[in-house]
Amino acid sequence: MDNAGSVDAVLGHLGAARMGLYLAAVAQDRERALDLYRWNARLAAAFFVDLGHLEVGLRNGLDARMSARHAALGRPATWLDDPTGELGRDLSGAQRHRRPYRDLVDARRRVSVNAKPMTHGQVLSETSLGLWHQLVSRRWTNLWPDLADAFPHAPDRARQTVAEPIADLRELRNRIGHHHRIWTLPCERRHEQLMALAGWISPVFRAWVGKGSAVPALLAARPTAPGGSPPRGTHAR
Repeated sequence: MDNAGSVDAVLGHLGAARMGLYLAAVAQDRERALDLYRWNARLAAAFFVDLGHLEVGLRNGLDARMSARHAALGRPATWLDDPTGELGRDLSGAQRHRRPYRDLVDARRRVSVNAKPMTHGQVLSETSLGLWHQLVSRRWTNLWPDLADAFPHAPDRARQTVAEPIADLRELRNRIGHHHRIWTLPCERRHEQLMALAGWISPVFRAWVGKGSAVPALLAARPTAPGGSPPRGTHAR
């Protein structure tokens, strides 16, 4: 940057509390702190693209399995309607829905606000990663035998094999959504988890996600602290 005054101005706009964390990581070098901040933003943006692809793949795969289960049980409407209250729908009419059905209520609300047709696909498109994480969580182990088939290339059919990386990636996505630091997370490991999940859905899907990913190149270009060391607080894996 051209001069110290410009650096100070930018640091002020980004906030002392926020930038204090970056300054501490690079021995109070203000230019390096801004470089680290910009790199973190670029890495977050690249991760967001890959996470978006994975989320759509997860959504469609798990929806297919939930739909097949719903049909096999002879239930009316679709699984998104939760006609038996299995997913937390309040059948008493008190509108005190529990999760994950409450997430489906929120998805329907977004469809309505956007004046879109209330179709299965449209509601599905408004669901969050949190819904899919919950469906593979320990609380819903009764669903897992059917949902396991959404990951035909996983190394085993253990629920934890899929649930644990989804939980980690959900945390990463939430941090990105709030513009938090992600360089203190094991970013290499998170990308490995993302690619593994894509591959468990389909090796072809994994190859496609990987071909367009900017994450590996950005991880290789991580800024350094004075002396060439990684920024303080960087997680190696």
